[in-house]
Amino acid sequence: MSIADFAASAVKAISKHNAKKLKRKSSAPPISKHNVKKFTGDKYVVGFSSCEVMPDDIDTATYWIAGHGPGKKIEGVHDPITVSAMWISCGENGGIMMISADIIGLTRVEVAVVRDKLSEFSKKINCKSTNICCTHNHAGFDTVGYWGKLPRTGKNPAYMDKLLNSMVNVCHEAYENRTEGDLYVGSVHVPEAQFDKRLPTVLHDVLTRIRFVPDNGSDETWFLNYAAHPNTLGGGNRQVSADYPYYLRKTINEARKTNVLFGIGAIAAVDPGDFCEDKVERTRIQGECLGKAALSIDNDRKLDCKISVLRQPYYCPVDNGVLAFLALLKVMSTKRYPCDKGELGLALKTEMTYIYLGDQKILLLPGESFPETVYGGYAAADESATGKGPEINPTPLIEIAGDDNLLVFGVTNDMTGYVVAPNDFILHKTQAYLSNGRDRFDRSHYHETNSLGYLASQTIADVFEDIVKRME
Repeated sequence: MSIADFAASAVKAISKHNAKKLKRKSSAPPISKHNVKKFTGDKYVVGFSSCEVMPDDIDTATYWIAGHGPGKKIEGVHDPITVSAMWISCGENGGIMMISADIIGLTRVEVAVVRDKLSEFSKKINCKSTNICCTHNHAGFDTVGYWGKLPRTGKNPAYMDKLLNSMVNVCHEAYENRTEGDLYVGSVHVPEAQFDKRLPTVLHDVLTRIRFVPDNGSDETWFLNYAAHPNTLGGGNRQVSADYPYYLRKTINEARKTNVLFGIGAIAAVDPGDFCEDKVERTRIQGECLGKAALSIDNDRKLDCKISVLRQPYYCPVDNGVLAFLALLKVMSTKRYPCDKGELGLALKTEMTYIYLGDQKILLLPGESFPETVYGGYAAADESATGKGPEINPTPLIEIAGDDNLLVFGVTNDMTGYVVAPNDFILHKTQAYLSNGRDRFDRSHYHETNSLGYLASQTIADVFEDIVKRME
């Protein structure tokens, strides 16, 4: 047995033992089914605020860059990290808060900290849903924990406090800056800004724009969504950057002063466009391409002033012994629960949120979903990693929603790793979740090593199906 074999076996055994201890102490508390919250009015009321969130000691303290393997120190700044908030309500009847952050992600534990800090404020303004959409930026600070010098966390406590407090502040300011107007949605295809590096090739190349136009002629607010990893600067980069979303916002604001937020879609294995070899130049081109595309949208349709929202927590089984072990070491913030499903007997409490803005359906998902789990296009039996057909996979989410125009925001309200289709899920035979597995075509399977496990995709589909029934 190699050292890697032993390590994989050991972390699995430790995680299983921990799960048994948890189960002896208590069972996982039941999760109630949450109710739909609905708002109607004559006019949308929207507010926006944004701020840069950079540490004062960036030149002297040690910070770790997230997204391309652990132990990579930040050595400079290319452009700042930004946090923005958008308040959306129907008149003054109450509404929702959407936050966008140029970060790799947050666990639900940190999301809960922000919500707790906003608790009294949310009651006062009748905010029924506060959501943190992370751009999954691979050139920012480690805000999850496992990109530092393992087995120590890569998170800097002072920076995390500053980040979370900044989110709270922009929410207060966004509400104060609110004004009446109309909300529109439009979209455009941008195929050149995507590249799928793992079969089956399924690309959702739609850039969607939720656009608020104030009655008083002040600056518009746009919330953009597109599916491409903000990892354009690459693994050799050591400078802090928001990656291509920085240039996206810059391009739009050079054309017209606009408040811009950005969120990613189903991005698993979906890279930005391969515009050129120079990574800095490629990052600029990617952002400019998407910025110009957003400016070109000419099919806006006005949304009726009504909001429905349902946020549903749920348990997802965790089979990834490596991630479970890192959680046990407190590398990242998490709470573990005993579970009767899966190999380890562990579960993570996470959540998804379903929103209607007018008739536009929006699904906020934790983690990074493969496009085929959302839009369909699963591998056939003769192409799949397992040799099994798509019949073993869950129903794609757009079919559950009954809407091909379902708008998905990934890495929102929790960082739970990749969501892989069951018929394409392969693990290393002796080093599960530690080393990449190889399938029957000798294709490497990295994404499974950073997933919760085989059951994640079906769990999401099951929870979403139940949510859809309750939203109608």
